[in-house]
Amino acid sequence: MNGGAAHGSPAGQEPPAPGGQSHNRISGGTFHAPVLQAGTVYVTPPPEVDWPVVVGDVPAAAGAFQPRAAVRERVEAARTGRGTAVPTQVLTGGGGVGKTQLAADIARDALAAGVEVLVWAPARDPLTVLRLYAEAAALVRAPGVSGAAGRTEPDARRFLAWLSGTGRRWLVVLDDVADFGPDGPLWPGSSRHGNGRVLVTTRQRGAHASGGGRVLVPVDAYGPAEARAYLAERLAGAGLPHLLDGGADALAAELGRLPLALGHAAAYLVNRQLGCSAYLELFRERTRPLEGVLPPDADTERYGRPVTGALLLALDAAQRTEPRGLAAPAVRLAALLDPDGHPRALWTTSAVREHLARQRAAAAPDGAAPAPAPAPVGGGGGPDRAAGRRRWWPGRRARAALPPVPPPAGPPPVSADEALAVLSVLHAYHLVSVPAAAAPHREVTVHALTARAARDTDPDGWESRLAVAFALYELWPAEEHADHRLSASLRSSTSVLEEHLGPDRQYYPVFVLHGRVGISLLHAGLHTAAVAHWTGVVAGLSAGAVPEGDPEWIAARHHLAAALELAGDPGRAVDVAMETARVAAERYGPDDGPTLSVLDVLGTSLLAAGRSAEAVALREHLLSRHEALFGPDDPRTLGACNNLAVAHDRSGRHDRALELWERVATGLAVEEAADAAADTPRSLTLRLNLAVTHSRRGRPEQALVLGERVLAASARLLGEDHPDTLTARAALADFHAAAGREAEAAAARAGLLADAERVLGPDHPDTLTVRGDLAVSYRRTGRTAEAVALAERVLRVRLRTLGPAHPDTLLTAGNLVNCYAQQGRTGRALRLAEWVLPVKRRVLGEGHVGTVTGRHAVAVLRIRRGRTLLVADPARAAADAAAALAVLGPAAGPAVDDHDLLRGAAAELLDRAREAAEPPGAP
Repeated sequence: MNGGAAHGSPAGQEPPAPGGQSHNRISGGTFHAPVLQAGTVYVTPPPEVDWPVVVGDVPAAAGAFQPRAAVRERVEAARTGRGTAVPTQVLTGGGGVGKTQLAADIARDALAAGVEVLVWAPARDPLTVLRLYAEAAALVRAPGVSGAAGRTEPDARRFLAWLSGTGRRWLVVLDDVADFGPDGPLWPGSSRHGNGRVLVTTRQRGAHASGGGRVLVPVDAYGPAEARAYLAERLAGAGLPHLLDGGADALAAELGRLPLALGHAAAYLVNRQLGCSAYLELFRERTRPLEGVLPPDADTERYGRPVTGALLLALDAAQRTEPRGLAAPAVRLAALLDPDGHPRALWTTSAVREHLARQRAAAAPDGAAPAPAPAPVGGGGGPDRAAGRRRWWPGRRARAALPPVPPPAGPPPVSADEALAVLSVLHAYHLVSVPAAAAPHREVTVHALTARAARDTDPDGWESRLAVAFALYELWPAEEHADHRLSASLRSSTSVLEEHLGPDRQYYPVFVLHGRVGISLLHAGLHTAAVAHWTGVVAGLSAGAVPEGDPEWIAARHHLAAALELAGDPGRAVDVAMETARVAAERYGPDDGPTLSVLDVLGTSLLAAGRSAEAVALREHLLSRHEALFGPDDPRTLGACNNLAVAHDRSGRHDRALELWERVATGLAVEEAADAAADTPRSLTLRLNLAVTHSRRGRPEQALVLGERVLAASARLLGEDHPDTLTARAALADFHAAAGREAEAAAARAGLLADAERVLGPDHPDTLTVRGDLAVSYRRTGRTAEAVALAERVLRVRLRTLGPAHPDTLLTAGNLVNCYAQQGRTGRALRLAEWVLPVKRRVLGEGHVGTVTGRHAVAVLRIRRGRTLLVADPARAAADAAAALAVLGPAAGPAVDDHDLLRGAAAELLDRAREAAEPPGAP
């Protein structure tokens, strides 16, 4: 033993650096074991910390990475004003939106900007976070760190304490946090110097995610420009820029511009040398599962999971969240609805709640097992082996005395509150979105790829589809006007459901929705879509061998005829309605309800086709039959009376139309200021007709007041763009014109024309009417050149679509005659007027107001031209005067009050022309 302390250095050895020398002295005390006392002990100091310290594997930048400038700005804005609290930004978004790549980009930038400690921790497993914290603690030489295998958690906490007090800049990234509660990863608490920061990625966006001072930064899919830029850069980087063809934007949209999906799709394009358009066709084949078009082997960026798994990764956690067991079946229902939004109220329907209850019970470990039967009373009911077979008989008697065992109870019900609660769960896990400020009845949205992944993984797809079909039917309003936005949302979701059913739709009771959708399209004024819908229904009934005359066959063709007429195809409408009316009359009789309904559509179609006389005769017949069947005051009879009034009005018999409208207003007690709650499309039509009556009877102020009320009610009830609302606007403009307010009428018609062109199309019959009316307003306000241009355009379209003999074509030609005349183009006006007049005589009849007006116009133009020729060519002037007298005839009818004045002017012109034609000095 060496009993002294050595204070010198051994020979040939340099003294240790300060801090590397230990003096070992023993003084006092008694030791009862061998003691080794050394002199000076030399300790090697630990190496210097190699700053910056980086712990964990920061993911490499994906190919063609897009910087997401807008999101980065929101992240930076969320860092300010936190004092000593650690600024924590939570990048929250659904699967595949690029949260991890964005966080990695931020981490790399932080290192470049001088961050000295960076920890990247996959945070789905809290133990992994602890391990990385402990590793970081050892690397930064945190005080008290042992580095021992069993000291991971204490070392991790010492690292967090070191972060709290260090003056070095640091960043901790917790990637893919699944649990923000006590069972989740440890969080850095504070930074006394304000130089620390935490960045988190997660699929959650509930209260836990934003608790503890954390700031949520939503991350969504790429925008259109970013998605296109990604594809362009990715394909160009692979040396295949030609694959970025005209289908690139559509492909990106079909993929929901999801970065993960775009990455897989781009790899697929490169590997198979396939252009965007060709791949888009492949992707749209609904029979292919998602992993068939976005396969795992296309994961060239090493995300580590297929697209389907990435999108639904949070589903297991959601399924374990209260209300338990409902998340999976709920997201599969949402996947069958319109991804752009469906009604939140759908989730409170009995069809949805019963489906969720069945699915929850089936998924429970004992959910499908029936309840055990109760034990028999009295101790009997079964064999006693110890007593032999004799015990069977008493047991049977005891069993017979028991009340019958009830059938097993159904699954525990799912309440409306639970159904709505599961939506909140799905929203929190980014499986659906239920934003606070959503469009009415579009409150629940789902990413298209999430929906497709959910459908691909639905083991009970047929049950989900049945539940959605019955839920849509259950929620559909009995009256379409009750909530037109709800009906629009239900129509779009029905269309999506039928698309997913594909050829299998024949096996599902979606036929219950066909009538709802088709009638809804008609009520919504979507006439072209209604034609397509009912054409498909009729074709489907024919393919399904539904016999001619079947009620469903008649109803479908009835609605098809109505849609054709409203869409501006009255010729086809007449053909369909006439054939359907014949079959209905043969099958049910001429006075049966279906027959009368189809005949009413036929009357409307005949009127629209310009066959006014036939329309009036048919509607006179219908009114007489309604009076005989239901009585003169029945609402159905008065409805037929209203329709006859329309036919007379369109045929030029305005006085008869007014008489009938006044009868309807009296019989139905049409009120000018009706209760808004009682408004219906039918009541608004009747009130508008009453306003027309006021205007025609010389009561313009009453017409304007009532017209304004009807317009406001129609916009509220049906929407600004509904055809009935546009009709109310057109009538109100007519009332202004009739009251002599031509400037107001012109302004109203100009605004209406723009909306009609947008909603109905530029060549729809109603749009053409508005354009023609605007031409009249422009002519009356002195804007003659604009009036001519509009009227010429209307005439060209009507000649092409309706033909020269249609009353609307003849009316347009007459308006154009007036425009030419006002513009001073008398010769052109006269040629057009004389071309139109014989057609009017043939189509309308000699005594029709339109024919009389046409004769009047020809006479006026002949007289006008004759006067200009009187000096230069008196012979032609005399010919014009004679032609004017001939076209006027002895009597023009009551519609032209100045008949005698015109005849006098023509006769005077004739006398003057003859005098001018005589040679000078003639007797």
